[in-house]
Amino acid sequence: MASQCCATGELHTGIPVGSERKVHGLDCYVSEPPKGIPPKGIIVILPDVFGWKLVNTRILADTFAKEGEWIVYLAEFMNGTYAPPHLLTSIHRLSQPGLGKLWHLVKCIYYLIPFRWATRPSVTKPKIINFFKDIRRNEGANLPVGTAGYCWGGKWTTVLASDSEREAGRSLVDATYTAHPSALAIPSDISAIRIPTSIAAAALDERYPKEQVDATEAILKRKTDKDGTPHEVIWYEGNRHGFATRGSETNEVEKEGARRAAEQAIEWFQEIFVGVDATGIRE
Repeated sequence: MASQCCATGELHTGIPVGSERKVHGLDCYVSEPPKGIPPKGIIVILPDVFGWKLVNTRILADTFAKEGEWIVYLAEFMNGTYAPPHLLTSIHRLSQPGLGKLWHLVKCIYYLIPFRWATRPSVTKPKIINFFKDIRRNEGANLPVGTAGYCWGGKWTTVLASDSEREAGRSLVDATYTAHPSALAIPSDISAIRIPTSIAAAALDERYPKEQVDATEAILKRKTDKDGTPHEVIWYEGNRHGFATRGSETNEVEKEGARRAAEQAIEWFQEIFVGVDATGIRE
């Protein structure tokens, strides 16, 4: 169904204020706290299929940096195969009548099949894990580290939340946030979570349907009851897959959903980071 494709949504208005640079060997969009304010932590965004170039996600990175006073990294983990912004138009046209649908379908296949091959787990996982290890060894040695994942990136924030990979005995991340994830294995991916995790789920999301959301929430609640590790699942009525990064700016429900989802992420990281001391140990 076209409306549930990972590539649906709209481009947002606004001008990113961060900069592009190399960070631990990867191209990266970097957004920093307002001038003169020392960073209170580090956030790494694991993006959707549109990757590190999408203006929407860069604006979101700027919001995190400003509101949370964090260094925010939006890194290129996709080997250059991320979908171009104009693919949003093609996805929309797939749901419209007319002969042009075939052309737009071909365009989608042209971009998305190479993307899936280039970002297969055997290639992507080592790149992501090594990036986070480098952060923990360096700028994250004395700062809390969090990661926010959207759609495609939500799978990898969940992998990081399992705490199965460490650097010098320390967790690679102190908190994770995921909005409308794709390709989760339920219940196994959720059962493996050990790091404090916040999830934003869309009521109209067929890629992460209500039965999976309910199962996720039940598993995370049992974990909190057992060991006290905080977790949360927030439900967004009237919103679709992709709403937190590509929701409509003219649809009031989606616009408000995106605002609240960003607020959810910021408040979550602030809450968890307060309990992380200078050595990166959660109190």
